[in-house]
Amino acid sequence: MAREAAQAGEASPSRKAGASAGPPQTGECRADPTSARQLRAVLARHGLRPRRSLGQTFLVDANIVRRIVEVAQVSAADSVLEIGAGAGAVTRALMEAAGRVVAVEVDPVLVGVLREVLGERTEVVQADVLEVAWPAVLGASARGQWKVVTNLPYAITGPAILRLLEAREWLTRMVIMVQREVARRLAAGPGVRARGHLSVLVQAACEVQVVGQVSRNCFWPRPQVDSTILALEVRRPALVPPALEPVFRALVQAAFATRRKTVLNALTSALGAELGKGQMRSLLERCGIAPELRAEDLSTGDFLRLAEAVADRPRERRA
Repeated sequence: MAREAAQAGEASPSRKAGASAGPPQTGECRADPTSARQLRAVLARHGLRPRRSLGQTFLVDANIVRRIVEVAQVSAADSVLEIGAGAGAVTRALMEAAGRVVAVEVDPVLVGVLREVLGERTEVVQADVLEVAWPAVLGASARGQWKVVTNLPYAITGPAILRLLEAREWLTRMVIMVQREVARRLAAGPGVRARGHLSVLVQAACEVQVVGQVSRNCFWPRPQVDSTILALEVRRPALVPPALEPVFRALVQAAFATRRKTVLNALTSALGAELGKGQMRSLLERCGIAPELRAEDLSTGDFLRLAEAVADRPRERRA
């Protein structure tokens, strides 16, 4: 599992010309990707030198690997999607526990590393999580049958999580490792300053649990910050009905777009062409939301009630 750049091929310039990338010969032991020494050796064979500018850092702590698999609650009946498989430390452990593992990796050089470390039977999809077509990877009919494990790089954490939420019909549970400050935002409840639009969208789709902290010393090269493991259990049924989701998302994003404003002023600024300030105040009060609150003070339920009121407004006008 590696934090790495969002665009395919960005790590390729670090590959040395003419470098050999052949797998171990028959009879050789495969490299252990949780050993920093062995990991350095296999990356060198593929001409790859981790670049911090691209967020490339690899998990090299076997205890953390075991903890991630345990939290994912993987069994032989499960199919698991790993995003950002890196050098295969977590992938290898998942393959020992799950019935099927599909590893998505953006870097073509690391795809070769995965083949060497895990063998040719490994299912690897070279793709960008921000662009991958979910039905092609997860199967058009395999709804509600997949678990996700991922260690997301800071640069794409928000967009990547939103893409995973788009795939939630296929998913039952996600275990994600993110920088500690990002985890605080994702888990932040009403009234917490760290709460933002991503907090609300994630909590609307999933039950969020903070599982534990991961020291920066568990990675090579060592990053500048510590990480947190989160477990996201996909809500069944969905808290926000699919037909209401566009309105819900628009309200959440509008409310947090100018978070220093009151929720009344923020929503009026964003939706003023459709709703005047007086109408917005009336809707907020009808939903039991004080207009002088700020977006971070609202619960997911508050936003849901407001979305329902906004969606019902045209019917009220016709009545």
